[in-house]
Amino acid sequence: MTLPQAPAGSLETPSFDAVLEERARHGITFTSLTIASEELSVGDTVRWIAAARRYFAARADQAVLIESTADIRAAHATGKLAFNLHFQGTNPIAGDLGMVEVYRRLGIGHMLLAYNYRNLTGDGCHEPSDAGLSVFGRELIAEMNRVRMIVDLAHTGVRTAIDAVEASTQPVIVSHSNSRAVFDHPRNIPDELAKAVAAKGGMIGVNGVGLFLSGARKDISAEAMARHVDHFANLLGPQHVGIGLDTVPDLKSFIDNFARKNMDRYRVGGYFKSTPQFAAVDVIPKLAALLRTSGWSIADLRGLLGENWMRVIESVWHATAGKPSGS
Repeated sequence: MTLPQAPAGSLETPSFDAVLEERARHGITFTSLTIASEELSVGDTVRWIAAARRYFAARADQAVLIESTADIRAAHATGKLAFNLHFQGTNPIAGDLGMVEVYRRLGIGHMLLAYNYRNLTGDGCHEPSDAGLSVFGRELIAEMNRVRMIVDLAHTGVRTAIDAVEASTQPVIVSHSNSRAVFDHPRNIPDELAKAVAAKGGMIGVNGVGLFLSGARKDISAEAMARHVDHFANLLGPQHVGIGLDTVPDLKSFIDNFARKNMDRYRVGGYFKSTPQFAAVDVIPKLAALLRTSGWSIADLRGLLGENWMRVIESVWHATAGKPSGS
C-alpha cells in the first residue's frame, strides 16, 4: 500500500500521470491517494473528488477507482491499477457527521483523524497535551464504523489514537507510520499504540520517509525500512505489518504547491531543516529481497506486500463498500 500526495494543479484538471506510470512500471496493484487534507473546505473537497473521478473514468483501460476488495483483485487480474481515495485529517467534513456517508459513497475508503495538530476530533501527534479523543470524535468513529470507512491513526496523537482504538468496533489502521522504538520521532508510534492496533485486528504501514526512518534524514534505503518492518513483525506478528510508503512523485511540486502554503502544519518536527526524502516504489522489491534473505517466509512476505492490507480492508469494507450497515 502506498500513499502519494494528491498532485498539484487546479481542482478542474488533476494529473495522476506520474503515479500511473510509476506504478505500472513497477507492478503495483493497489495504491491509496491523498485527495484532501485539513486545509480544504467541503466545497473544494467535493470538487477535487469529482475531478479525480473524471480523471480515472477517462483512463478506464489503465486504472479503476475501487468500490470493494473484489475490485482490487479484478484490477490485478486484468493488469490495471486499483486506486482508493483518502483524507489526511477530518476537517473536510466540517463538523458535519452527515458528510461521512457522502464521502464514503464518493470513494473515500479511510480517513486520518488528525493531521499533526488539534482539530474537532482530537489531537495530532505534535500536540504536547494530547488530550485524547473528543466527544465529537467518538461520534465520528461510530459513524465511520456504520458506513464502513476505515479509521486511520497516522499523524494522530498517541492518547487520541488509543482512545480511537477503544471506541471503534472495527479494525483500525496506522496507514503510514514507523516505530518510535526504532527511531524516536513524534510522527512515529510507540509500541503501546502498535499493540493496541494489532489487538483490534488492525494494521501498521511502514513508510519510506527519511525523516521518520533514522537520524540520517536522507536514508530511504530498504535497509532503513527493514529495521522498522522487523520491529513491528517481532512485536505484533508479521500479519499486522504492511507497506505505506507515503510517496511523493513530484517533490518540487509538493514543496512549492502544498508544503510552503501549509507550513503551519510543520511547525515542529524538523520537517524542512533539509529537503525531505521519500522512498519511491522501486524500494519495495529491494525490501522484499532483503527480508527474504534475512529469513522471512514467502507467506509472510505475501502478507507484507498486500495480503495483510486486503484482510483488514475486507473486514471493514465487506463486499458492499460504501453501503452503510443496514442499508
